[in-house]
Amino acid sequence: MWLEAVDLVLQRLKESGLDFSRVKGLSGAGMQHGTVFWSKDAEALLEGLNPEKTLVEQLEAGSKGERRGAFSHPYSPNWQDASTQKECDLFDAELGSPEILAEVTGSKAHHRFSGPQILRFHTKYPSHYAETSRISLVSSFLASLFLGRIAPIDMADVCGMNLWDIRAGTWKSELLRLAAGKAGIEDLEAKLGHVPKDGGASYGSISSYHVQRYGFPADCSVVPFTGDNPATILALPLRASDAMVSLGTSTTFLMSTSQYRPDPAYHFMNHPTTPGLYMFMLCYKNGGLAREQVRDQLSASSSTSDDSWDTFNKTALSTPPLAQSNSDTQDNNNKMKLGLFFPKPEI
Repeated sequence: MWLEAVDLVLQRLKESGLDFSRVKGLSGAGMQHGTVFWSKDAEALLEGLNPEKTLVEQLEAGSKGERRGAFSHPYSPNWQDASTQKECDLFDAELGSPEILAEVTGSKAHHRFSGPQILRFHTKYPSHYAETSRISLVSSFLASLFLGRIAPIDMADVCGMNLWDIRAGTWKSELLRLAAGKAGIEDLEAKLGHVPKDGGASYGSISSYHVQRYGFPADCSVVPFTGDNPATILALPLRASDAMVSLGTSTTFLMSTSQYRPDPAYHFMNHPTTPGLYMFMLCYKNGGLAREQVRDQLSASSSTSDDSWDTFNKTALSTPPLAQSNSDTQDNNNKMKLGLFFPKPEI
């Protein structure tokens, strides 16, 4: 699906007349905590892409097994996966407590983080894990498609894995040992690769595939791709104590700070471009999806059967705050009303 999306957006840009030759640099963002497992054929396939064919045609495994493809496993666990409670318990206990894990990695163990995901993956699919040459996050997976080789994980997104020692700037050996199991620390560290400390340094030039297929200049630079939340922190010039609320599919509260004060109740990550700065984050699954569900329920009960936001907005704006139509707090019909909606288990 992700390969199809990249093929589609580039083709649409081409058809709309974009002059790719003017593009001097390329970066991007991918959903945080998605984990991609590359096969042992991945590097050769990326380096040898035929500009006459799409990415899907060349990187996806053949339906009848005639081609192994670039991936050792056809699916990528992502931010909505909640199947790793057992693995999270092991991660929380490995260093002594969730508090210590948060102090080291910036977060306690979370279902969607790559460390618990990798532990579950190699336990459930040992043969697929053995066939895995590299492990990417969605951001570094996307960068790899443009670079023509496996791109490093960036300095911010790596903090969403429960594997990275933020203060030391290295992989945490005890956590690698837990995630890797019998395969060993060195094997997993090789799969994860080196993490550059400079969030703005170029990875190199774009692959010849994109030069020949779309007309990118050969010297177009591929700059580190990062996670969607670290990318959001770059969207506005935040000052000290400024906060940002992102009302996306998930809802997130973001701050940039020079103080490292992790806690199991929230997340700390490296700032995506500036060493010495950190990103503080609260993240909730029941964000945009919950609001859309309320919107749809309102539309279904209205006479207009309007599935847009118009009915939602009209209802919200025509209702007094907390449904208090007057200032008489003794009025039993004037009680405050507040709704909290959790259609999905919260993360």
